[in-house]
Amino acid sequence: MNLLLLRRRIEVAQRGLALLHSKREALVREFFAVMDRMVDGRGEMESVMGQALSSLTLALSMEGRASLRSAGYAARRRLSIELTERNVWGVRFPEVHYGPVIRAFDARGYAVSWVSAHIDETARRFEQVLELALRNISVEMRLKKLGSETKKVTRRINALHEVMIPALTREIRNIRQTLEEREREDLFRMKRFKT
Repeated sequence: MNLLLLRRRIEVAQRGLALLHSKREALVREFFAVMDRMVDGRGEMESVMGQALSSLTLALSMEGRASLRSAGYAARRRLSIELTERNVWGVRFPEVHYGPVIRAFDARGYAVSWVSAHIDETARRFEQVLELALRNISVEMRLKKLGSETKKVTRRINALHEVMIPALTREIRNIRQTLEEREREDLFRMKRFKT
């Protein structure tokens, strides 16, 4: 009975191992796809951030700090950001949803006639930076979660492959040897009894 139970347990463990291998492959595929998006997003973010900083430097030198602060206070607003949860192979990760970040020049809250084109350009560039940052947050959170889940699945695969299945196999071998010894003893006893 123990032998049959152990055989079933090994079959279940091997099916679980196959499922875990499939899950890890899917997670790794998703990881590399997200990694490509993150690398592209980081490059784009670096470029847009450089443009925004040069625009800010130009606006500071042309208009001064007081004008920039005044326009910044007037253009302040709240963004609606919503987190939803997605599921890929049992891995839940948050996704960031947000409304439009880049506004038209007359929707920023300050009088267009009182603000120079340098300040308006700076505001637009930093709105682009904010939009890219929100987009990249979702991608980076997903990448981090996929990486940690891939590690967990790999540890489980190793535990099954290196510990559990070999231990069950050893138990089966021991039970078989014991049963074979008993069979030989019974055969020997029967021969002695016969003689």
